[in-house]
Amino acid sequence: MPVSPVHPRLAQDRARFGRRLATIRQEAGWTQETLADASGFDRKTINRIENGRHSPSLDRVLVLAYALGVEARDLFRWDNSGG
Repeated sequence: MPVSPVHPRLAQDRARFGRRLATIRQEAGWTQETLADASGFDRKTINRIENGRHSPSLDRVLVLAYALGVEARDLFRWDNSGG
């Protein structure tokens, strides 16, 4: 049976990804504007990703990781408690 594109955990994990992105950005001492400039996104898009309202493509996830100087997998490392 194929997996539904609207999986029950999708919104939760998108929010976790956004919080993780925000944490890494803040640990780097960057504002959303700084990350936007470094990645080619606009600040509103960064805000929407960090708030779980936008899901970036794989290419864009890679660009965010390159801009932050981290491995893409680091953006997907969160604990199961929601953090």
